[in-house]
Amino acid sequence: MKATEIFDACHARYRGLREWLKDSTGSVRALDFESPQAGYLWRPDRARACEYIADFERIGRHALRRPEWKGRLKLFNIYFVRGTEYKRAVRLVGVAESTFDYWYREVKRAAGAEFSRTGLFPPGRYFECRGERAGEKPASAAVAPARPDQQISQQGNAQRQGEVQHVLHEG
Repeated sequence: MKATEIFDACHARYRGLREWLKDSTGSVRALDFESPQAGYLWRPDRARACEYIADFERIGRHALRRPEWKGRLKLFNIYFVRGTEYKRAVRLVGVAESTFDYWYREVKRAAGAEFSRTGLFPPGRYFECRGERAGEKPASAAVAPARPDQQISQQGNAQRQGEVQHVLHEG
């Protein structure tokens, strides 16, 4: 898969998650019962969605970190991260439209390659459970049962903590 296609897939997921997080902050949307509904849409938990958004921005900026690419980094921040409309983004970046288009392709190519290298792509694999991704057992199954002497030690620690709490609350 080409780096620009990788970038497009990651950017689409990024935009979708940002919109979903913005809409899921307690606002209630009106339903139109006349139009067909999209059906079930899978969404990750909020924390993992926030991680993906932060990783997209961080990795994209890292891919464009060269000093001579300051303009491309500005384009990435204005157009891809903030989602500014095309004509306004060209003005804000401060270059000719042809230069903007050239930089646009370079940003997608550089960031897409970095997304692939760092594991942001494919997004489906990014959102798999961390233990399942590595072929490991879930964390709860990985904990070995405590030996009898450890259980006694843990019970003693819990009892001492209870005594300390009791003394603190009385005083």
